[in-house]
Amino acid sequence: MVPKGIGGHKANSVNDMQTNAATIVFIPHNDLERAQTRLQRDLAPSLRHYPDWSFELIVIDNSERRLDPLAEEVAHLPWPSHYLWHDGTNLFYGPALNVAASLARFPVMLYLCANHGRMIDPGWVEDLVRPFWEDERVAMAGHPYPSGSPAALGFRDTLEPFHIQGGILGLRTDAIRRHPYVDGQYAHWGSDVVQSFRLMEAGFTLRRVPSVISVWRTVAPPGPWKYVHDASEG
Repeated sequence: MVPKGIGGHKANSVNDMQTNAATIVFIPHNDLERAQTRLQRDLAPSLRHYPDWSFELIVIDNSERRLDPLAEEVAHLPWPSHYLWHDGTNLFYGPALNVAASLARFPVMLYLCANHGRMIDPGWVEDLVRPFWEDERVAMAGHPYPSGSPAALGFRDTLEPFHIQGGILGLRTDAIRRHPYVDGQYAHWGSDVVQSFRLMEAGFTLRRVPSVISVWRTVAPPGPWKYVHDASEG
């Protein structure tokens, strides 16, 4: 079963979307080597596969010490970029995505985990963006994962008990600006569950993207994947 989450709320019009464009969000934390691997091996080659697209890269460095070599690499990429470090303060995942949404130039944001994952086919980029072209109600797209009862987290129990798992996902920028990730208890752990419920409760839809998979602390099964976020690389 795939989340529905369909209601009466209207997101920005599909006709207003700049289709061949995306803001890429990258949130490293205290691991330069892993972040460089994702950037050099997985992300940059994927974006180069789309020479006619417009991209920008927003890096929210949540590390205790600024990852200067990574910042230098980002500055020399062929796409506009922002590299933000908050004097060693960890903003955590959800609030960092809120910052990215406040800066993003494009209607769709693609989040990519800086610690785990591997690109198999650069087609994952268009696959994650396409749901937002097709349906103005879609606010989050990626790999759906069981969430348990929405009522247990204070949401109405008629919502679908699924969320879009973190690691690799697409977000409608305007939806996150209007319904930002919460701080506090769910700033990091559980943030994707709570945010998925919040967006569905606001009338948005979650969309499964069959070519990407994200699993938690395990190895993804074989499949037609173009991007895998799992624990296969430690």
